[in-house]
Amino acid sequence: MRLHLSNLDELIQNVRNVHAKNYLNEAIAAYRTGAYRASLIATWIAVCVDIIEKIRELSLSEDSAAKKWEQQLDKIRPDDPRAMLDFERNLLNIACDELQLISMIEKSHLERLRDDRNICAHPTFSDDGSQFSPPAELALAYIVQSANYLLVHPPVKGKVIVQRMYELINEPSFPESEEKAFTLLSSENNLGRVKDSGVRNLAIIILKRIFRDETGISQELLNRLSASLSVIQRMYPAVYEEVVSNILVDMLSEANDTRLKRIFPFLNLRSELWDKLEHAERIRIEGLINAMDSDDISRYQVARLVDLNVEIRSQIFEKIDSLSNVEMAEVIAAYPSVFFKDKSIYLFAESLSFNSAEFRGNQLLLPISSTFNDRDLKDVFKGALENTGSHGINQVLNAGAIGTFFSSLYTETKAAPVNHRVLWIDFWERISGRGFSYNTLREKLIADQYIAPKEEDEESEDEMPF
Repeated sequence: MRLHLSNLDELIQNVRNVHAKNYLNEAIAAYRTGAYRASLIATWIAVCVDIIEKIRELSLSEDSAAKKWEQQLDKIRPDDPRAMLDFERNLLNIACDELQLISMIEKSHLERLRDDRNICAHPTFSDDGSQFSPPAELALAYIVQSANYLLVHPPVKGKVIVQRMYELINEPSFPESEEKAFTLLSSENNLGRVKDSGVRNLAIIILKRIFRDETGISQELLNRLSASLSVIQRMYPAVYEEVVSNILVDMLSEANDTRLKRIFPFLNLRSELWDKLEHAERIRIEGLINAMDSDDISRYQVARLVDLNVEIRSQIFEKIDSLSNVEMAEVIAAYPSVFFKDKSIYLFAESLSFNSAEFRGNQLLLPISSTFNDRDLKDVFKGALENTGSHGINQVLNAGAIGTFFSSLYTETKAAPVNHRVLWIDFWERISGRGFSYNTLREKLIADQYIAPKEEDEESEDEMPF
């Protein structure tokens, strides 16, 4: 019993509203003296007072639903008990359905308190004259439930805040960075005071925008929506887990191919969600990859998944292998990856024009060149030296700006685990032997003392005039 008393003393200190606290104090005092009917009555009044005060508090923060009910409150005259009683009967509905101060389960528990309070406050008119006498455990349970569900909590926001949060996320000013989004949304004015049900609704609305809305979605908006889901995952992990495990799967199963394609950029941002997908959805996604053309592969960033998803990697390789060299180069250029290293070197070696050689060198090779080993660099040099283009003319070495590419490749591979000096000296000797001399590359080789400065012809001495 002492533990109960200690818990109740601590509980009453956490009740926010002074008027509700006074009534709960009476309820606890009645409970401790064994007046359990009086305890139930005082507990119910504490609940009513707390909801009314929260309506007024939310109204001050411009909550439209709270403003509407505050206006109803203000219309009740002190000499109109029927209006008071009608409002009291509707309080739990207002708290749950209109303001989302409590959940449906919490509402059902408090409805039992209200019903038992009514029995305690009125004679039962039973034949034997007996009256309802609640047990001590029931009186204690109602005190604890009332406090935990309502009295110790600030007026958490429901439908209004969810709508406001969603509108905020859609604003261009909302950050795409997960850390910045967390700083913004975790504040008390935003998700910091929203009940789980409200957070769940926000997560569902975000997923609906991605997978059910026929309106197109920009990468910037998708980044903001993903950052918001990251905040929900961090602040309310159980809510996030429930939504993505149940609601997301349903949305994907109902999505047509156009909307389902959005799963690829979404998985690039939230790769952990692949494990939440059922086998049927995975098969459909793999089939979708096979059906997409190269433009859609690039547009929906499918190639990026090779770095993030082992299970889907082979499917992406298979699709890319089925493309023409031109299409393959465009797809890989959209997201260069070390997993495409061999394909990128091959495409560079097979360049059929000056422009394609420059494009493939700069867009396919340079972004991953810091990962090259000896074999990779040898293959690049071999491809450049042996290229014959479409008319027997080397399209790599003769490309107008290819010297800038080789200069950049030289710089990038200095950090790679390669026999840098030997390989570059050998390549320079080979291209020099063919009459190619790329000035920017030559200057770097001289600066690093890989090659000696070109010796200038000594000027012949002028004959003496006498």
